[in-house]
Amino acid sequence: MRLVVFGAGYVGLVTGTGMSDLGHEVLLFDIDPAKIAMLQDGRIPIYEPGLADLVHRNQRNGRLSFATSIPESFGDADAYFIAVGTPPGPDGAADLSAVMAVADTIAKTAKAGAVVVVKSTVPVGTCDAVQARLAKAAVPLEVVSNPEFLKEGDAVSDFFKPERVVIGARSDEARQLLRELYAPLQLSGERLVVTDPRSSELIKYASNTMLAIRISFMNELSRLCHTTGADIHSVRLGVGADSRIGKKFLYAGPGYGGSCFPKDVQALMALGREHGVPMRVAEAAHAANEEQAVFLAQLVEKSLGGVTGKQVTLWGLAFKPETDDIRESPAVKLANVLLARGARVVGHDPEAGPNFAKHFGDAVKVTERDYDALDGSSALVLLTEWRSYRAPNFAEIRRRLQAAADGSPPVLVDARNIWRPNEVVRAGLRYQGIGVSLNRVADRPSQR
Repeated sequence: MRLVVFGAGYVGLVTGTGMSDLGHEVLLFDIDPAKIAMLQDGRIPIYEPGLADLVHRNQRNGRLSFATSIPESFGDADAYFIAVGTPPGPDGAADLSAVMAVADTIAKTAKAGAVVVVKSTVPVGTCDAVQARLAKAAVPLEVVSNPEFLKEGDAVSDFFKPERVVIGARSDEARQLLRELYAPLQLSGERLVVTDPRSSELIKYASNTMLAIRISFMNELSRLCHTTGADIHSVRLGVGADSRIGKKFLYAGPGYGGSCFPKDVQALMALGREHGVPMRVAEAAHAANEEQAVFLAQLVEKSLGGVTGKQVTLWGLAFKPETDDIRESPAVKLANVLLARGARVVGHDPEAGPNFAKHFGDAVKVTERDYDALDGSSALVLLTEWRSYRAPNFAEIRRRLQAAADGSPPVLVDARNIWRPNEVVRAGLRYQGIGVSLNRVADRPSQR
């Protein structure tokens, strides 16, 4: 098939490239000329494992191209994918202006009947609004909801091995076309969930909010563990052993971030307000996540006896491993608090360092090497569990960090609970985890 994908961001780039690798001819369109120039030159504007090789291969084979305008030859495309951003507005509601702008472009571009596939995360009823917007087109166009479920850091695998592909369509013809598009991904078993557009739109918000709720609840429990002396490791193991609950997304940490969970939880809350159905559980999950960021800052400050005039090192600046995305990153939130309280901040990340440095400018220092970020600091805070941080040289960390004025050892704040407290203490450092009592440093396995 011949496809046009609007939006060369995270979702559009992975989706368009993946579709081209399945044998389709794909044109990836974006209004940002700098981004398109990068892609035409073989440079990838985001870090995502495996994506660069995929882009280069399909560019060489002529199945994938990039442009800031739609050639007439793509006026008879079989499908147009809308994969543009829907950022939150002041009230948390999704901003659909980019989606509607694309709909207007498609209405002018299409010269033959086609399916318009909405990949962007949008509120319930958006596909109906896009359908109405396309009424001015000279040819019949049917809007289909096909939300994305790509995890940053594992998006290529998620595209080719999806747990489910949700399709919200009204006609048999549209359903059949989407079935044919995704047929190569169905060889090992049926993965399609076929429903109506409105249910499909809500599935995406419900899925992300459900996961956010689990994370927020475990983070609340971690704060309760600090107060009561309980241990979040044991709590997680005991809760996760129940097959009705399961073990995934039960890890305490610094709070969720990224481009999806914060935005989608707030968008669901806004959707509920709009329809007079308050999303109380989603509201609580959002509030708990904001409180976890404050709790982490307090934990760092308490561990150091105040941060004013002290230097603090942050390891892990992206919101999760295997990405350079710092949107809503716990590191950004913590750095803002530390800077406001008079601390100096030094950071390191295997991929997100340039984005972090660009965000903060001269206010923070970002080093190219992890251990170099420790020199002169009183504390190291681990915020993202990159593999290179999982088994560090604690003796080298102790050598680089500086002791407190009273002679007490430097502190390691393990916001991901991946280090063994005993190893940290044996190296002459103080250990502080999330939901782990300072008096309980038994040599237990790490949480992850």
